[in-house]
Parts: sequence; structure tokens; C-alpha cells
Amino acid sequence: MHDKPWKPQPEILFEHVTRRRSINGDHVSVIVTNYNYEQYVVACLDSIAAQTHGPLSLVVIDDNSRRDDSVTTIMDWMASNKQRFVSTRLLRNVINQGPSASRNTAIEFCPSDTLFIMDADNMIMPSAIAKLHACMTRSGAQVVYSQLVEFGTRNQVGVADLWDVERMYKNNYVDIMAMIEKSAWSRVGGFSHIEEGWEDYDFWLKFIDHGIDVVFLPEILCQYRVHEVSRTATEAFKSHYDLEIIMRYRHPKAPRPLPTQA
Repeated sequence: MHDKPWKPQPEILFEHVTRRRSINGDHVSVIVTNYNYEQYVVACLDSIAAQTHGPLSLVVIDDNSRRDDSVTTIMDWMASNKQRFVSTRLLRNVINQGPSASRNTAIEFCPSDTLFIMDADNMIMPSAIAKLHACMTRSGAQVVYSQLVEFGTRNQVGVADLWDVERMYKNNYVDIMAMIEKSAWSRVGGFSHIEEGWEDYDFWLKFIDHGIDVVFLPEILCQYRVHEVSRTATEAFKSHYDLEIIMRYRHPKAPRPLPTQA
């Protein structure tokens, strides 16, 4: 049995547990990854606190932000809003590790069996967690995602649609803002680091590889901020051809060609 690759443990900068009598299967943890998003993170966290779904935990991981005061901003917000959540944690990577490693680390600290993933520059509608959780319960699926709306430097409805394996092999139209069973994340081996992008696309293709049930809820529940540093508009676009080859190698069952990611 091989040991897991070594990785530095994160610092725990804030931790609070609110004592509650009953959590049961409704408990959902929201995982937020932050890197130099001080100007956006409070809006993100406010949208989580405003959820109509009751039992929520919050795990925020800062990927060693250096250009702003993200950590202090998040700590102050958590101190003021900790009673809203079953538990609240702020983690900080001691070195910058990228989104995949950051998400995996945060999920390892996740106290519930169900989680929702988002980045600190995005937001969710007040009923997002409640509706996604209800859909997951009804369908028995291990992953549920919704439609989103883009805002910022581009304003339009997203391209999410019914989960279709053949279409997913052609291009990614599913954002990482989704509700996932922790057991499903573990089954696919979590997120994998891929230089210059497409970690999300790789993650979804791994769900296809493992035959995991994924369901689309056709409601606009998530808000995706488009701005000048969005990774979809920078690294991945510039390395498009190389990433196609990487995806074909990592997911050989994909029919050819595997051309593009949205």
C-alpha cells in the first residue's frame, strides 16, 4: 500500500463550533477557496449566510494570499457571523498550492457528508443550497448542479444543461459550483492538479469514468463573476491544445476528438 504524497498541513486560523441538538442528513458544508479576492469575498460569504437552508457549515481556505488582506477580512466576517453556522473554519495554505489542492484540503476538513463548492469571487442565490439539497434527496444522485448567471465584465445566462456524457466529452458546460456527496469526491480521488487549468473539466470527466450519477436542476441558483483575472479567460485559453492532449491521455475512453472547454 503506497503512502499518500506529502503535502504541508494548512494553518487553522479560525475555528468555531456552535452546539446544536439536531443536524441529521440535512447538514451541508460550503467550501470556499480564496486567493487575493479580498474585494469579493465578503459578498460571497454574505450570500452563504443568507441561505434559506438551515444546518450549514462553512470551510474557507485561503491559498496563501499575498497581494491583499483577505485573511483578516475573512476572520473578521467569521467572528461576526459564526452563530449562523453549525461550524466555521478558516484554513490557510502555508505555501500557494492552486485550486485543486486547496479544495481537497478544505473538503478533508468538511464536517458533513454533503458539500457545496465555490470560489470566493462568486455568489449564490438565497435558495440555492435548499433547492440543490432537495433535488439530491429526491433523485438519489451524488452530484447536483444548476444553471448560473454570469455578471461583471460579461452579463448573460450560463451554458449549463442536462448531464450528457457524449456532450461532456466534447466540452465542459458544468461549473464547479455544485452539490456533491463527499463519498463521490473520495471515490474519484478528489481534484487533480493540472498546470494552466481545466481541473474542473478533469474532475467531471472522472465522474463519468466512475459511472457516478449527476443531475441538472434547471434553475438559476449561482452567480459567476467574470473579471480580468478569471482563469477561464487566461491560462486555459492560452494552453488549449496542450490541455486537449492531457484530457485525452487522462480519460482514454473519451471519443475523439475532444476539442474544447467552455
